[in-house]
Amino acid sequence: MTKGLLEQGPGIRESLKALPYSFNINNVTAALIATVFSLSGPIILLINIANEAHLTDQQIVTWLMSIYFISGTLMVFLSLYYQQPIAIAFSLPGIIVIGSLMKVFSLNQMVGGYIFGGLILLFLGVTGLIKTVVKYLPLPIIMGMIAGALFSYAMGIVTSVQKDYIGAGLTLLAFFVSRLFTKKIPPQAIALVVGVIVSMYLMKSKMAMGDLFYAPLLIKPDFGFAAILSIGVPLVLLGLADFLKGYGILTANKFDAPVNTMITSTGICSTIGAFFLAHSITVAGPITAITSCEDAGPKESRWVGAFIKGIIQVFVAFISGLLVPFLRSLPATIANVLAGLAMVSLFITAFEVAFSSKNKFQIGAFFAFIVAYSNFSIYNISSPVWSLLVGIIVSLIFERENVKSFLRPVAEADGIASSQG
Repeated sequence: MTKGLLEQGPGIRESLKALPYSFNINNVTAALIATVFSLSGPIILLINIANEAHLTDQQIVTWLMSIYFISGTLMVFLSLYYQQPIAIAFSLPGIIVIGSLMKVFSLNQMVGGYIFGGLILLFLGVTGLIKTVVKYLPLPIIMGMIAGALFSYAMGIVTSVQKDYIGAGLTLLAFFVSRLFTKKIPPQAIALVVGVIVSMYLMKSKMAMGDLFYAPLLIKPDFGFAAILSIGVPLVLLGLADFLKGYGILTANKFDAPVNTMITSTGICSTIGAFFLAHSITVAGPITAITSCEDAGPKESRWVGAFIKGIIQVFVAFISGLLVPFLRSLPATIANVLAGLAMVSLFITAFEVAFSSKNKFQIGAFFAFIVAYSNFSIYNISSPVWSLLVGIIVSLIFERENVKSFLRPVAEADGIASSQG
């Protein structure tokens, strides 16, 4: 792969020629498993947060339609052009952070923050600065912030079961029991199916069906300073964290990932999607893991799994009008349990990165965690931003030597690179 501003790949024409001969049971199965994962967890979380923000059906459909259509289209393009299983979706940790912010800022201000975040990612990609920025990224502190933002949703599992031991309890039980029978199907998917059945037949909930055709809304942005800082900055950092996970997975599976293109394209798509309430289009770590591992078949054909998954995401975008009212009909307790279960793997990863013995910024990560969990704002600046600032300051005070040792290899590497240049 030629390294330039934007990396070169085999091209769409070559991939289309190879496509009919590249399908196999492994990459098709990987695509289906990735689809079940993305539909059983993240989409429920999105609906749950939209309900808490009191969005209308049309606003939620616009949000869901835009993120699935744009991310699916980009996923199809990247898989065809580079013949790599580069999975694209909306930022799962990003949706957690903006959940509380939707209660503080208007949709117009939210869109302004989204656009700012997308433009920053685009700038990092087209200038090639992404490779420098990620070297200095305090990932443990960012993960501490994510863990803090997630914690209330994790506690929602317990409180929902306390309130509704039949509906929420059976949904949670299905999550645990499913692992005894199969490891192929994500337990969140089994929990979703059981949750819907319990809602319809035991709790007698009336499950609504929507319309297939909804006109998406175009939202005018409002670029307020507080909104840009509270929304845009966390989304940029979380987008970079998502990118690092996806890039690491591709590299571990011996793919030469197109770094600049991945950041530039997601920055463009995030900026465009922002006008339709799409909060952040990013590299999807879990889906990349599913479609790029050895279980997805021979390395040279694993990209087909990502291609199929992208096609399915576009299809989901077109049926968003049917899905949203149906999923909104789920009882709140069951929806809260499903939303919490959707984040189990993300929550574990966040805690592992933030507080593992290998982490040199444990104290800073801890304070980032508790500040993000407190969910407060000062001067209209939200707790995620304050948590990052507090976490960095605490590490500079209590973990000064660790900070120096973290920065030293980066400085030395930059010095070597400049001397060779």
